[in-house]
Amino acid sequence: MIFADLHIHIGQSLDGKFVKITGAKTLTLPNIFKAARDIKGLSLVGIVDSHSIGVQQDFKELLASGHLRTLSAGGYSAGGLTVIPGHEIELQVGEGNAHFLAYFPFIEQVEQYVRLIKPSIKNWQLSTQRGFLPIDLWLEAVSKAEGIWFPAHAFTPHKGVYGNCCRRLREVLPVLPKALEIGLSADRAMAECISELDSLVMFSNSDAHSLPNIAREYNSFAHTDATFAGLLDLIQRKTKQGVRNYGLPPRMGKYHRTYCLSCERVVQSSAPQLMCPKCGSGNVVMGVLDRLTSIADRPLGKHKVSNYVHQVPLRQLPGIGPKMYERLLQAFGTEMAILHQVDVEELRCIAGEKVADWIIKDRCGELIIEAGGGGLFGRVVDILSHPVE
Repeated sequence: MIFADLHIHIGQSLDGKFVKITGAKTLTLPNIFKAARDIKGLSLVGIVDSHSIGVQQDFKELLASGHLRTLSAGGYSAGGLTVIPGHEIELQVGEGNAHFLAYFPFIEQVEQYVRLIKPSIKNWQLSTQRGFLPIDLWLEAVSKAEGIWFPAHAFTPHKGVYGNCCRRLREVLPVLPKALEIGLSADRAMAECISELDSLVMFSNSDAHSLPNIAREYNSFAHTDATFAGLLDLIQRKTKQGVRNYGLPPRMGKYHRTYCLSCERVVQSSAPQLMCPKCGSGNVVMGVLDRLTSIADRPLGKHKVSNYVHQVPLRQLPGIGPKMYERLLQAFGTEMAILHQVDVEELRCIAGEKVADWIIKDRCGELIIEAGGGGLFGRVVDILSHPVE
């Protein structure tokens, strides 16, 4: 089984220059490799700031030193972790600006892509910069550099293509993507309310701005290789098995519900709420649930989708502080092992009955969440009452 997080940022390049201004300084390529491989237990990561001048140099230095090894099918191996270079860009489409993701087999293709669109971006060191070019020219540049692409955090009010730009992708894109990133405040069941997404592969990724947030959302898949070619085959549906998502319960997302900026509170009334029901203000941050409910072309699914698992990161579960987290890692190796492989009795021996029950309930998506909104994350408040099996 391959565990993949395809949306990880760089805080600084190894020359000490900022890449993601809001990213942690510790978020460097070597630190990402160690955290993703040895702590999180991931098999594949996408580095979405590989366009950066400093990050490109980091790739070349790590290749020269042997810390990265080129894979013939695309991507790089960092001691068993596959690294795919990519770029997140902001483009104007429809009524606003949205973020898009592109991935490439090797850093040479990234350089080719950068040359094709270089005049359109003002600062090639920094992350997620605005590209001043039409979407069709950007897509052409990605294709010429042998890349693949899809919208990032598609439903969020902050730079999500559905949340910020359009009601349908067909209205603003010259071609439909083959994949889409769901984002932290939605899940696959919510996305299914828009019928044009039925044929798309859906990913849940962390959009990590710090090392601990790597794999706060991730994906699993089998019957393919942990390479760029394997990812391409997956997106083009050449594999026998699709993607399984592990994501935050949507209510945990910081844009799940509408937030009134006047009342400074998350709206609790049933969706959609496009204004504050308490004060009547339209000065709100639109919630993902509220936006999707208002643009859906079929009923918003309330059912549990089998290939999407609601899962809260270990460090956000009650009872798992730094000491307990380290104890679990020392006993079982990685977060993926703890969340997927270790049985209940082993967990209880190391963590105690209460913490073990939290983890097992987390695996099953059986946590009660207080909803987030307006940039404030939701939180775990309880577990469902029926006993752990």
